[in-house]
Amino acid sequence: MKARTTVIVVCCAAALVAGLLLLRRSDPDSPPPSEATAEPQVHVTVSDRDTGQGWFLMVSEEIAHRTPPDDVADCRALHAWALREGALPVGDTAHTITFSAGRHTTIESTYVRVVPDPTPYPAAGGAPVVRLRCLPEAGATPPFPDPEDVDFRVNGDARPVTFDERHHVGPGSDAAFDVVVDLTGTTGPFAYRVEVGIAEGGGFRMVPVNGGDDVFFATEDGGGMGYWPATTTWTMNPTRTSTHCPAASDPGPDQQVGCAN
Repeated sequence: MKARTTVIVVCCAAALVAGLLLLRRSDPDSPPPSEATAEPQVHVTVSDRDTGQGWFLMVSEEIAHRTPPDDVADCRALHAWALREGALPVGDTAHTITFSAGRHTTIESTYVRVVPDPTPYPAAGGAPVVRLRCLPEAGATPPFPDPEDVDFRVNGDARPVTFDERHHVGPGSDAAFDVVVDLTGTTGPFAYRVEVGIAEGGGFRMVPVNGGDDVFFATEDGGGMGYWPATTTWTMNPTRTSTHCPAASDPGPDQQVGCAN
């Protein structure tokens, strides 16, 4: 059994639920919410934990040269933008598991398993061969999860883990916790799935992740054996700037790499 700190998120869905309740009271013949809508839902994402302090992902050459919107003003926002554009996580990566429900209930424990998936990587967007980095300011050192915090290894032991924390959820009140997944052990992009089951009301069942859209992609870092992949670095303060550095093989300590803004 493992424990995780519960994060309760109160969101704007409360206003929508209140509106629906008012509509039902004004129309006694309105049907009740569907059972499917009321049942607990599970959403899994690559976590934005600590991303405000800096990070790196892998992207294609084309994505590396895209310019984010002007309102992307910090590393957390840039991380979200990069993932939407198609950036892939590498190494030890936190994933956030979020529960929501249209009725009040308690999830008594959570079963989680991370497994490889045979879905091929959509190569139309180009191979993820460029490091995309974000620094809150020049000289910052991005944090990385401690290897001792790893809960799962995609390319290794696929044993499930049961987390025994209780999570109270209901309309407008979600609950979430993070798990750390080791994404190393491959030579290129690969797919994986996060399977989640819940114990609730004295029973246990598996719950579709992300409404069934549960395939994730990750890749290797791209460096090693004297090779440094091309790198695009965004520095967010005091003004947002980017630097593009080409790939280099066995660079010497005094070798100058021709980076460009």
